[in-house]
Amino acid sequence: MHQTLEHAFPIVAAAIGNRFGISVAVGGTKAYTDGQSIQLPGYNGSDPQYQNYAWGYLAHEAAHIRFSDFQLDFGDSVLRRRICGAIEDVRIEHELAKVYPGTRLTLAKMVEQMLTEGRLTAQAASDHPGNILFGYILKRLRAKVLGQTVLEPLVDATREALRACFPRGALIRLEGLLSEVPEGLTCERDCLDLTDRILAMLEEECTEPTNTSASGDSDSDSEDGDNTTPEDDNDSSDTDTEHEDSSSSGSDADGAENLTDPEGPAPSDQDDEPGNDSAGADNASSGTDQPAQQDDSATPSLMDQLRATSEQDLEQDWFETAKSQLGLTPDSAEKCTLPVGLFPKGSRLVGQALANRVEQNSKALRVALQSAVQAHRQNRPQAARNGRRINPRRLTKLALGDTRVFCRSGQRVAPNCAVHILLDKSESMGETLVIQGEEVSLLTLALEASMALALALESIQGVNPAITAFPGANDESVHQVLRHGEKVRDNLGRFSVFSAYTTPMTQAVWFAAAQLLQCREPRKLLLTVTDGVPNDLPGTLSILKRCRDSGIETLGIGLGVEVGHLFPVALTIHDLAELRPQLFALSKAMLLAA
Repeated sequence: MHQTLEHAFPIVAAAIGNRFGISVAVGGTKAYTDGQSIQLPGYNGSDPQYQNYAWGYLAHEAAHIRFSDFQLDFGDSVLRRRICGAIEDVRIEHELAKVYPGTRLTLAKMVEQMLTEGRLTAQAASDHPGNILFGYILKRLRAKVLGQTVLEPLVDATREALRACFPRGALIRLEGLLSEVPEGLTCERDCLDLTDRILAMLEEECTEPTNTSASGDSDSDSEDGDNTTPEDDNDSSDTDTEHEDSSSSGSDADGAENLTDPEGPAPSDQDDEPGNDSAGADNASSGTDQPAQQDDSATPSLMDQLRATSEQDLEQDWFETAKSQLGLTPDSAEKCTLPVGLFPKGSRLVGQALANRVEQNSKALRVALQSAVQAHRQNRPQAARNGRRINPRRLTKLALGDTRVFCRSGQRVAPNCAVHILLDKSESMGETLVIQGEEVSLLTLALEASMALALALESIQGVNPAITAFPGANDESVHQVLRHGEKVRDNLGRFSVFSAYTTPMTQAVWFAAAQLLQCREPRKLLLTVTDGVPNDLPGTLSILKRCRDSGIETLGIGLGVEVGHLFPVALTIHDLAELRPQLFALSKAMLLAA
């Protein structure tokens, strides 16, 4: 069964990242971002639910990298940071959808799946006030601004909880402040300012209802007093008299006790005194009333609860949930790894010196390749037995019975292909050789040959070259020396690379295949130049087969090593001085084979 790369998870992830202008790597067991690139786990299946989480997470983090400011200081307030994060998430996803409208549907699919799986719920009135406030802002903005309408039932339920916990005026003013999202926000700083205004508004509103409630209670008491009957007045007056008597006797007794013994009387003395039963009952009731009053005063206010909100009081960040769903166990993670593409930080002077040597030593080879391809593209006339134009030079053939005296243009397919050169720059490529009396490293020879070939190919219409060196800063990355569509002379500094590390060819082929599949050219060539054995031979064989099954032609050049077991079209070069002409000859044969 042929397994192609058309819908392979790493390839699609790379294509999405390339569309967003973000570097994406695939491998390992966790999903994360460092603020510059995005790492997805080494998944290689086709589960649509897993992919919904992956593409939603990828779109969200790409929006953060493009539009967020990672330098803001949120202070110690957890609620301030989380509310600002909720508003900022909505703002950046809205901005990303302006450039890439499809991301709106991608994120909506992820949210709908989380809701279907029961991972999203509405806040209840019994929840922490900070969680109710945060949950309402998050769900309300996502439903209204981002069009995630599946959240509307949760918004309605959370709004009821908000009404039960917060003053009515706070709800009205909160809606007014949230109406500024997204058009009133241009950066993350604006989101933080809006968060501060929301919290300041709540502090104002949460202090006003207390005074209003107190005055309302006193008004209610006075109204009740005005509506009492004379009998009620008499009863209340009698009752008041009794309370006054008991309180006065109690106060007198307390005063006497305080004067006699500052630390209070002994229990036996109270028991011996007559009439202490009622006094004990009064003291017991007053004793139970006093702690109740202390509990009321000890109950934190609404603003105190909001200020003390902790991370455990709030629902988990939705994209943290997505990350946990994307996580794989070491056994389930595939060996396929799509490395991140980095740009080498080399010296343009070194690249310029390399280009000068290439100009002097490779001009004849480049001219020969260009001439051969151009000659192949020419539509030379062919002799035919019928047509509209007669070739006068062939009229004499009629006497011999050859009726092919007409001219007909021949149809030849012009080269229309993308060529990706994979250049091994492992530690062994740093070996120094003496060629024509000059010491030169194996990597330098390969760089010169690759640059010369790229210069020749980019001047041929219909050919789109690129060069990738592997590994990059480590075995999990590659160096993009020349990307498809770029010119060599505009990127000479990237040719200043150095040999290091091992030979992660599997990862490099994944990266090159992802780049080739994004090219518009119908024909795709992958040319690998290496001097060693891949770190993961089975993995390399597997991905190379998938490349061929996907229509990518694979070629290999071994520098002193046999690579025929890896590539169906392979060339081994033992005399390294012949690297450049042999590379040109192989490229010419492949270009003219169409």
